[in-house]
Amino acid sequence: MTVVRLTQITDLHLGPDSDSMLGGVRTLESFQAVLRAVEQNGRGTDLLLLTGDLAGDCEPQAYQLLNRTLGEHNKQAIWLPGNHDNVDIMAANLVDYPRVQIQEMGDWAILTLDSSQPHKPGGHIADEQLAQVEQNLHRLRDKFVLLAMHHSPVDVGCAWLDLQQIDNQHQLHQLLLAHGNVKAVITGHVHQQFDGSWGELPIYSAPSSCVQFKPHSHDFALSDQPPGYRWLDLHPEGTVKTGVEFLQDFAQIPDLNGANY
Repeated sequence: MTVVRLTQITDLHLGPDSDSMLGGVRTLESFQAVLRAVEQNGRGTDLLLLTGDLAGDCEPQAYQLLNRTLGEHNKQAIWLPGNHDNVDIMAANLVDYPRVQIQEMGDWAILTLDSSQPHKPGGHIADEQLAQVEQNLHRLRDKFVLLAMHHSPVDVGCAWLDLQQIDNQHQLHQLLLAHGNVKAVITGHVHQQFDGSWGELPIYSAPSSCVQFKPHSHDFALSDQPPGYRWLDLHPEGTVKTGVEFLQDFAQIPDLNGANY
């Protein structure tokens, strides 16, 4: 029986060129450093799950840069949008990585959702997408399911970020529980490691591939933690083993006095 191996990389905030920065960190350089660390840690053949905010401001050139970088590293990847993205611009420019909403792998399926709203930082799952989730979970009733989306549906302990969680999370939660085959949920957006529960469901967030937000902060604040990623092993009996790795030798230092992102 085969273990499905994934690496989650999130909140890349790439700009239109290699000099683009967020919080004092060059985001392409940090993303490339994360890709090298994944390789060095023996997970270079993992499917990459890119969970939103892949661009800083939905620039076409940012997605073109991502498309080229993934190709140069010979990566397989699936993606979903965040609040800094535009799904149509993503699809038009990630030409070698067409949008995949369901990825079936052995005993498992990865189901990706779009929790973004135009011109708003917070999350929402549209009614038509909820209906599609119900249909997909029924179709995947013989599979274990990992659900991936950008926004968190639960508090992570940062007051300002908790205001941005999915506003209709109760509807989604009831839908997931009704089918019984969703075994874990992964999200981005919060730029920090989070391991918790959403009722009966394990839920995990990953650190950003560029800068981290300060845990337990009331207002926006950056942390001095380096870039990171999350690895996941999906076992054939329906269990998930996961952990987070932070880069050990990343030289760039975030600007902790940054006012926003």
